[in-house]
Amino acid sequence: MNLYHPVACIRHLLISQSTAGHGVHSPFIYDFLTTVIRNKSDDRIVSHVESLRSEMYADSRSISIIDLGAGSLRMNGRVREVRDIARAAALPAKEAGLLTRMVQGASFAHRSLGEGGEHGAGGMEQGIILELGTSLGVSTLAMALAAPERRVVTVEGCPSLAQIATANLTRHGAPNATVLNMEFSEALEKIRSDGEKVSFAFIDGNHKGKALAHYARKIAEMGEEMIIIADDIRLTHDMYCGWKSIVREQLAPASMETLRFGILFFIRGITPGLYRIRY
Repeated sequence: MNLYHPVACIRHLLISQSTAGHGVHSPFIYDFLTTVIRNKSDDRIVSHVESLRSEMYADSRSISIIDLGAGSLRMNGRVREVRDIARAAALPAKEAGLLTRMVQGASFAHRSLGEGGEHGAGGMEQGIILELGTSLGVSTLAMALAAPERRVVTVEGCPSLAQIATANLTRHGAPNATVLNMEFSEALEKIRSDGEKVSFAFIDGNHKGKALAHYARKIAEMGEEMIIIADDIRLTHDMYCGWKSIVREQLAPASMETLRFGILFFIRGITPGLYRIRY
């Protein structure tokens, strides 16, 4: 039984701050808290994402799983039902909504915030949205619908899941999303060799601390200004150690922790700092 996760979540709630932005000295982070974190998600996008989630919860197909990462803490066996995968692995509705708002809100970084020398990220919208760990495509759909004019590249190592996710994204109207059925490191090398730049990334796979740090470093080399989100940073002690190693080495000038996400801000001129918020 993994006791680390609930204990780590309680610890975070005890030391974190509200999302109101009081006492935050970075204009960028203040704006992010007030216009992204505390905002309301687009009802149309939420409807599509939750419709897909419901479909997957009702899907009794059994598929063979090839897990290239740390494996699931909630499921065992190579053959699993789609509905069990959806319940165990799909991003919860609250976090899916936040991910949607972060993708949409990334464009606010383009304008100068006018204080403290901070400026928007002029090149953020020029890069792709990258996801490592497609699973059934729930989080992919949220990001693709949030930015229909942007190209979303999502990577899934398991052929069965990649096939289902591709069908899900097509059925729910996300032609801007492409599923790569590859191992993460191989996919990152392919994207780099293709000359792609990354402006927004969501890491939701492998769930090993060293792997998380490795992927974050590799992605950081694939663009100048971007936001990287790591999922499940408190899932295990190993995962949190991986996250903390990124923060300690100051890979990004500013970082933020929610109850579930670790967020890295690669923004020129941003006031450095680590922010822990109750979300």
